[in-house]
Amino acid sequence: MTKATAKASSLPSRKFYFLDYFFIFLSSVEKNIVQDEVFNTFKILKQEYRLGESKYKKLEEVENPTEHQQQRYRYTFNKVMDECKEYGLLIEKENHTIQLTEEGKKLLLQYREEGIRVFNLSVFRLMEDAHKAFRTLVEFLYKANSKGSGALVFPHYSPLELHFDRKDIQTTKDMTRYTESLVKKLQGDIERYLKRSVNLTQKNQEILKKITHDGLLPEGSSGRFDPKDYNKITKRIRDFWITYFLQELYKCPYSMTSFDLWGYRAKQIGVIQATESYPFINGKLVYPTSVVLDAAHSDDFSEIYQYSDGKRLFVHKPTLGDEEESPYKNKFVDTLVNGYFDLRRRVRYNFINLASLREIVCFRLKISMHTFEETLNEIYRLNLSGQLKIRISLEVDKLPEETSAMYMKHEPVMVDGSYRNIIAIDVAKGGPK
Repeated sequence: MTKATAKASSLPSRKFYFLDYFFIFLSSVEKNIVQDEVFNTFKILKQEYRLGESKYKKLEEVENPTEHQQQRYRYTFNKVMDECKEYGLLIEKENHTIQLTEEGKKLLLQYREEGIRVFNLSVFRLMEDAHKAFRTLVEFLYKANSKGSGALVFPHYSPLELHFDRKDIQTTKDMTRYTESLVKKLQGDIERYLKRSVNLTQKNQEILKKITHDGLLPEGSSGRFDPKDYNKITKRIRDFWITYFLQELYKCPYSMTSFDLWGYRAKQIGVIQATESYPFINGKLVYPTSVVLDAAHSDDFSEIYQYSDGKRLFVHKPTLGDEEESPYKNKFVDTLVNGYFDLRRRVRYNFINLASLREIVCFRLKISMHTFEETLNEIYRLNLSGQLKIRISLEVDKLPEETSAMYMKHEPVMVDGSYRNIIAIDVAKGGPK
């Protein structure tokens, strides 16, 4: 384990994911000096900037938060404050007062003048100066699956996805039958994705023993468990196997919590792409959209950090360029069209879920969600002016069979100034009549 790895993997596991928290904390300090007043402003801005389970889910305003909610707010507040003190001395804290340093003021000004993307890159550089965690994570991905461009799959299947109805799982024997079916699927996925043959029977016995030891499952096969523990049991099983993939198959030095935390931060910066809902895969997909090299010999890569050993971190960010027939434009359009028809074969509508199509295009081109959104906006403008051989239609509506809960898990796609949810593509010459 390298020094960078050791430091990154020992970071506190329970922290905040959204980099926006740095902005709302610094903004709160700008408005106040007394720590309790800073905290009160922080809570207000947390609601205003929709920082919760999903930034795209409407948060309920809480006028009188419970003690537990207050503790959660305070926990996040303290963690953001700790990192602000750690990264470049953005604040000065003395007794019960907090003030911005000149560096903190510059960072706030950058957010307001240049936007969240540039602000996030500045925060990223502060974090990388301290930990080198992003480099460690990117290099780990390539090492873990060198033949697959660093892409890691974490399969998971609910009982329902394996045709086990919840009402039919009531005893230890029923739950064992589900886990045995799950093991067969996981062994098949390992064979498919990693080209390895493994026997997971002993591992399955291990998780069943742990759950039984903790009193969630009765020891006798015919014993009935408390129905209220069903979700807790299935979550324990899911977490066990995801951790098994990460630490035993992929040999990751991170805990799953730290891996998710730094992976999601890397996703916001454009260094890594991670999705819980990649089409055609039951599970999570994580892959790098960046490389660590001495130099990049292509305009498709943009340098965002230089390390003391001369290595540089480059993000994959191809642009359309000035050419009318840009090679990347053609490649992007081809990938968009192919992905669209791959998805449309599964449904009976011309319109398909745009977020699902984005996942396919990002993975096949190894680009970030932000690069996808930027490129789609440029392509869509060409489409509106009739300069494409295809016709693209984008709508805000949702597909009939898709629920609001599904959309909370997807970050929407901003195109032409508004969020779009579904897309249709007509490849007929001249577009639809």
